Amino acid sequence: MRRGEIGLTPKGIPTQARWYQDVEFLLISVDLSLFKQLEDDKIDCSRIEIIPQRGFPDAQIFHLGMALKAELVGGCLAGKIYADSVAIALATHLIKNHCTSKQVTPKSEANLSQRQLRQIVDYIHDNLASDLTLKDLASLVGMNSYSFCRWFKRSMGVTPHQYVIQSRIEGAKFLLTHTQLTIVEIALDVGCSSHSNFTALFRKQVGITPKVYRDITCF
Repeated sequence: MRRGEIGLTPKGIPTQARWYQDVEFLLISVDLSLFKQLEDDKIDCSRIEIIPQRGFPDAQIFHLGMALKAELVGGCLAGKIYADSVAIALATHLIKNHCTSKQVTPKSEANLSQRQLRQIVDYIHDNLASDLTLKDLASLVGMNSYSFCRWFKRSMGVTPHQYVIQSRIEGAKFLLTHTQLTIVEIALDVGCSSHSNFTALFRKQVGITPKVYRDITCF
């Protein structure tokens, strides 16, 4: 197998590998519960059977794998909701392209009300300190995670995890400017697990550290 090539091993299928030199590889284990987050009247999880393959190119799987790796190496700055989003995209790709039986993912034509959208937005802002999950957000409006992601992006112009990050950064900016809370306290208030995690996320999104931002806005 060369760089970028993929191997798929369904549950219960024996496999082995041997290396004759140092190599790097990324192993992703997909739990059945992930597919259940896509389940509706068009997807039957009991009929999902992934085709075993090895050494084939798949740019989408490679891209999603590298996105997960980058998030892990970077300290999981975006939180669980980002990993949820990537995992849903991976599960959707697998059942559409690497499944023995034809599975059709829902087109997500749901057109929920502005009240329901406001419910989601309010919940996000009220729970920024929590490690928000895609499944929890979707359950608020009775949708599966896949359909919820598509509906939210169509309604808001950004994905759920992008909106959560934006909300955390805007909340942090307000607290840095208008309160005397320490940076550690602000980090926890907006859902970051540590001072270093918060600083890295803030600098990535804003271009400067929280301390510099506070110094500039509170002169």
